[in-house]
Amino acid sequence: MVYRKTTQFSDELIVSQVQQGNEEAMRILVERHRPFVITCICQTVQDRYLAEDIAQEVFVKAYRHIHSFRGDSKFTTWLYRLTKNQMIDILRKKRKEGRVEWLDPHHIASFQLHDVADMPEERVMKKEKCEEVHQALRALPEKYRMVMELYHMRQRTYAEIAQMLKMPVRTVETRLYRAKMLFKRAWQEHAGLGAM
Repeated sequence: MVYRKTTQFSDELIVSQVQQGNEEAMRILVERHRPFVITCICQTVQDRYLAEDIAQEVFVKAYRHIHSFRGDSKFTTWLYRLTKNQMIDILRKKRKEGRVEWLDPHHIASFQLHDVADMPEERVMKKEKCEEVHQALRALPEKYRMVMELYHMRQRTYAEIAQMLKMPVRTVETRLYRAKMLFKRAWQEHAGLGAM
């Protein structure tokens, strides 16, 4: 298959070609989604060049695991999850090495929580609250959790989220509204409050 105008081919079609061993199709996926992946990484990594290196690792992993994509969700959802997991792995590794200076401290919590040991009481309480929030988020379906994370944790606008996820702004608004309702329910269930 020759890809002259890449925009006319869906991600799913191109992914199916990659799964059949078409390396040109993989290059198309990288070209199409590299800005999205780098944007996600740059929310945590302060070094643009390092972000590009990490993005390269993400796409290498995506190529290796491309057969795990079954089309149950959008490709961008699968790729976002892969990027997030890659960042968590890197953060864990850097913490063991004692080198996390390249991370934006305001966004670290959105990927991985700090250890609780030796924290003042008020910080421990804040940490516990943060863990409760993450548990409620993990209870959400992936498509709703993603828009919640992008909007509330990454401070992205509706338009930016729509562009990143390749969907209409109206769809983003609808998903975010639904995500908030589901999050509230999950939070209440976790806190043992029941319906309010």
